[in-house]
This record gives sequence, structure tokens and C-alpha cells, in this order.
Amino acid sequence: MLNLLMKIVIFYFVYQVSQILHEIGHAVAYRVVYKSKKWRIETGRGKEIFKSKRIKICLSLADGVCYFDDDYEEWYFKRNFIVFLAGPLVNIILFVCMIPFIYDINHSADVGSFYRNIVFITFYVNLWKAFFSLLPKEYEGARAKQSDGLQCLNAIKGMKKQRKSNTF
Repeated sequence: MLNLLMKIVIFYFVYQVSQILHEIGHAVAYRVVYKSKKWRIETGRGKEIFKSKRIKICLSLADGVCYFDDDYEEWYFKRNFIVFLAGPLVNIILFVCMIPFIYDINHSADVGSFYRNIVFITFYVNLWKAFFSLLPKEYEGARAKQSDGLQCLNAIKGMKKQRKSNTF
């Protein structure tokens, strides 16, 4: 029972940190490609557990969103592709970074269950987040109406359409 409780607590914190890092990936990319400081992040739902000028974290695990203000333009397809790909890319990097630790766990006899749980939960949470955020999907009732994958797909379609219109 204690082991299950430990896994739930580890999952909660790993998910929150992974979600925040995912959204920070979007914010950093936005800051770089749009050269704008006008962004803010919200993760979770329900009671606020942390709030600053740019970041708001709520207690329950749910969706996260990075809001872009004034400078964001729909028709900057290349910039938008970079911004929307940056979040899942952070999760892919975190997922890949866990591979050496998994190798270490599988080849060591004296690894504690706490360390093992953190590594495996971080591995699977980030694999899951990268996969599902890259699926092209529309959401109902979520703050972000489209997944990162759908936003990237729309940016690619926009780049193709823009390229075709420039050639004629």
C-alpha cells in the first residue's frame, strides 16, 4: 500500500513538472522566434497552488496552456511551427534523457525503489505527453482548442499554401 501511495505522489509531481516544462518549451520558443515577452502559462485546474506574473499552477492534473499575447500572428507559419513543436520536443528530450538511467537501473542490483519509480514514471509520463500532444486533435472544453500536433499540421499546410501562392 505504501509503495502504491509513493508511486501516486511521484506521478503527481513528475506530471506537474513535465507539464510545466512542456509549456515553458512553448514560451521559450515564442520568446525566441517572436522576440516577445508577452506570454503566460497555466497548468492544471481547480485550486491555485502557485501563481506569479507569468505562471499559474493549479492543484488538479489537467491540461496546460501557454498564452501568447499581442505579437502572435496566425500567418507566421514557420514561427508557429517552431513554437508549437517546442513543447513536445521538451517531453521527447526528457524521455530520451531517462534511457541511460533505465540502463543503469537494469544493470545495478542495489537500486532503491524510490529512484526506480522516479526514473520509470518520468520516462513514461514524458513519452505519453509527447505522443498525445503530437496527435492532431481538436479538444472540446479545454483551454487549448487544438493539440500541438494539429497546430503543427496547420502550420505545415499554411507553409505549403503560402509557397504555392508565391510561385504564381
